[in-house]
Amino acid sequence: MEPNHSSYVGSWHQAMRHGLINGRPYSEHCMKLYLYQMTWFFQRFDTVSVHNLKQALLSISVEQFAKRLKLFEAITCFSKYLVQEGIIEEDILLKLKAFRPRRHLPPKKTTVDQAGLEKLLTVCETPLDHLLIILLSQTGLRASEAAALQLEDINFEKRFLIVRRAKWGKTRRVGLTLLVVETIQAYLQQRNHPSSPSLMTKINGKPMDRNGILTRIYKLGRKANVPVSPHALRRAFVTINANKGRPLPMLQIACGHSNITTTRSYCMTTEDETIEAMQGWD
Repeated sequence: MEPNHSSYVGSWHQAMRHGLINGRPYSEHCMKLYLYQMTWFFQRFDTVSVHNLKQALLSISVEQFAKRLKLFEAITCFSKYLVQEGIIEEDILLKLKAFRPRRHLPPKKTTVDQAGLEKLLTVCETPLDHLLIILLSQTGLRASEAAALQLEDINFEKRFLIVRRAKWGKTRRVGLTLLVVETIQAYLQQRNHPSSPSLMTKINGKPMDRNGILTRIYKLGRKANVPVSPHALRRAFVTINANKGRPLPMLQIACGHSNITTTRSYCMTTEDETIEAMQGWD
């Protein structure tokens, strides 16, 4: 009879939270995604095995690369925990690795140019909407990082903010332009819950979450007829600043990327922009 591994989900979740799997804590967003994937998996299977991974992947269309990859990553992370606890043999990790989904279609990447940003700003109806567009496009923050910001994380005098729980639990400081500082201050003067320690709040006073940010950004995009997402604004931050000659290593640090290759992939300079720039080269 096969063992039932689903009973270990709770302790696995705690291990992720406290950095007991890879040596560093997982972000809340990542843990939520992985927990969702494993809940889906254990609704269909009782145990983690190569066979069950293959069956799970077969049930998801190959066009849904991101979904398949997240499932694989969640199962691999869960398997690492089971190996550490002596519940399964270590060789399963190598066997699972052979079935890691590979992208067979180019990723769908979107960004926003300067004209698109201006269109988005014209349809902002609230200080919070205005803050989101300015903050994400001028700092490169992830939606989850912006949602987690506390007032104590912002140094208005020295013009920087602290991202305390970024991807993989990293902490970094991010510089703020004068426009960002002024936009934050204008929002704080008008928000409905001035006593909240969170930077951004919902109407009911609860902290703004990642999904709330996504919903607002998508709504603004529809109103402005501009394809946009929080990650598109993150790419816009890299692309616009790279086109202005900002050093890529600095943009890497600002975005919190471990590898500069990732930062380079965010730079979506167009052919027309390249031609125009080259015409001014000596």
